[in-house]
Amino acid sequence: MVNPAAAQGSILIVEDDSVFAERLRRNLELAHYNAVIAFDGESALHRLHVQNFDLIVTDLRMPGMDGIQLIRRIKQEGADGVDPDMPIVVLTSVNSVDTAVEAMKLGAADYITKESERQEIVLRIRKVLEQSRLVVENRILRDQLERRDEFRDLVGDSEPMQRIKEEIQQLASSNVTVLITGETGVGKELVARAIHRTGPTARGPFVDVNCAALPDDNLFHSEVFGHERGAFTDAHFTRKGRFEMAHRGTLFLDEIAEMSRESQGKILKALEQQIITRLGGTRSIQVDCRFVCATNKDLMAEVQAGRFREDLYYRVNVIPVHIPPLRERRADIPVLTKFFADQFARKHGKPEFFFEEAAMALLRDYHYPGNIRELRNIVERLVIRARGDVIARAQVEQVGLAPRSPQSGGSGFTVPEGGCDLEDVERQLVVDALEKTGWNQKEAAALLSISVDRMNSRVRKFTLRHPSWRVNK
Repeated sequence: MVNPAAAQGSILIVEDDSVFAERLRRNLELAHYNAVIAFDGESALHRLHVQNFDLIVTDLRMPGMDGIQLIRRIKQEGADGVDPDMPIVVLTSVNSVDTAVEAMKLGAADYITKESERQEIVLRIRKVLEQSRLVVENRILRDQLERRDEFRDLVGDSEPMQRIKEEIQQLASSNVTVLITGETGVGKELVARAIHRTGPTARGPFVDVNCAALPDDNLFHSEVFGHERGAFTDAHFTRKGRFEMAHRGTLFLDEIAEMSRESQGKILKALEQQIITRLGGTRSIQVDCRFVCATNKDLMAEVQAGRFREDLYYRVNVIPVHIPPLRERRADIPVLTKFFADQFARKHGKPEFFFEEAAMALLRDYHYPGNIRELRNIVERLVIRARGDVIARAQVEQVGLAPRSPQSGGSGFTVPEGGCDLEDVERQLVVDALEKTGWNQKEAAALLSISVDRMNSRVRKFTLRHPSWRVNK
């Protein structure tokens, strides 16, 4: 038996010919794979339900459930507890190649004739496993790229930023749970990614969960813990949750204060035991990942108000990292402005931009209720509207930015000299408010001092859409 820690992968052999199955098992173990035998399709499904495998090698002709039926159950019908993306290699005789081709049309990755030499069998299996791992890695990377904020690096040398960088460096050798606090838009996910990149789980995936976008408990359970086929309407396949995706990496729970008390209890149990159960399932699944959490609320105040569990608070608040708002680190504004200007100039095919001192002074003096995210949006508007390579104060004023006047008590917005389209301004304000609150309509409405119904009417009016606005049917 191969040592699991040293094995190149775990393979399930489905073969009714015990002599051939045993010979194949020995050959695979000589190549440093762990191999287990099931003598028919039903036994294979049972094995897959209780044990994780990296690949299936199955004969096509077997009594009872044959290889074609087994592939169809896994790839098209969704067998309980089985990952539909698991690679399958079929075994066939020289005279049954047509059947092997049919199996590949159903989702098998490759086929091997039983007459093949051991070296060829091992080589073909190794290639399929490598391709499968690349697919999984690319899926995780694509998901990360889709969710990643455009400000990827920790930019700024102010005293608060230096302190945060020092705290991250101190956490480099530890897997301890971290709680990041700060207002909306200060860059909590950015700091979470930096903690991941410098920590022991840096080689693993970084998987984030926006708890504010999952208000329904069933939707939360499905997204975070995964679900089995048939767990709810339209659950046609088994699906891994974020916990399993973050195995040997980092799981980032953003806006944890937005979870319901029921979901908080499930998260607490998972954090303490690192064992989860998929929605609609019974099998316990072991996970191994680091936890980083974030919130824009005062969690102790939430505990005292009865909205957040006290035991979960102490479980996540092991190492607190606070990110101050941008107005408390104005020394970072010029370097952040330049960083975003260069970034958006490349994105929109514009030249390198320079800011007049008066323009930079206006940007530096603004109060930024939306923090770094608001600054980024302002700079992108400036870049898009710029006609030359120099940005003047008048151009900053034209995007609706002005310092708040203590005497006027005004909103900080002025009508540009050339006039503006009120409809465009309203739409931009609604979009900005949604972006600053992670597309949470209730919080965006509060930011604009309007009711949720009025916010909903504007969302419909401007036909706004966002991927987080999903319904679990």
